[in-house]
Amino acid sequence: MKFNSRGQMSAPFELLVAMIIMAFVVIIGTQMIANTETQMCLLSIDKELTEFKLSIEETAQKKASVKFDFRPEDCFNEKKVTIKLHQFIDDPATCAARCGDPRDSCFIIFFSAPNLSNGYKQKCLDIAEYTTFLGEDADCATTGALEGYTAMNPIGDAADVLLPGTYVLRDVSPAGNAYPKICVFRRA
Repeated sequence: MKFNSRGQMSAPFELLVAMIIMAFVVIIGTQMIANTETQMCLLSIDKELTEFKLSIEETAQKKASVKFDFRPEDCFNEKKVTIKLHQFIDDPATCAARCGDPRDSCFIIFFSAPNLSNGYKQKCLDIAEYTTFLGEDADCATTGALEGYTAMNPIGDAADVLLPGTYVLRDVSPAGNAYPKICVFRRA
């Protein structure tokens, strides 16, 4: 029985090629898993932002008190993530671009993280442009704030970042007032 020495010489080369192909498969598989986890995280954050948006709209439109949990998945570096409510005033071009319809003023919830592909996600609120968020205003302290909750300012230059927790939104505007005055309370 004769052995072909050429087959024995090519075996190490074939093994090297197989190892390289296997390494590429592992790298591509790892990237696909990471991308899938990021997309699942973004879907969770989108769901939580939608719930926050709907809660604010219900409070503003129905003059109701709304309690809800805001707990987006912790899949981004929490120290670099920002979730804020921002109001654009007398800026119809920005409102049209972000909300899809021309209006002079608009409120938008932003979620931003440095490793997002476009840098942020946003939700446009469908509430009156003269809606006021009172924050730590005296009106919020006198509305029977729930024990263990703290009033916070969700909008403006000195706005508090929206952190995970249980929120209560209350419209404290007097009866007959056309525009909502909303207090935001948070418990960690």
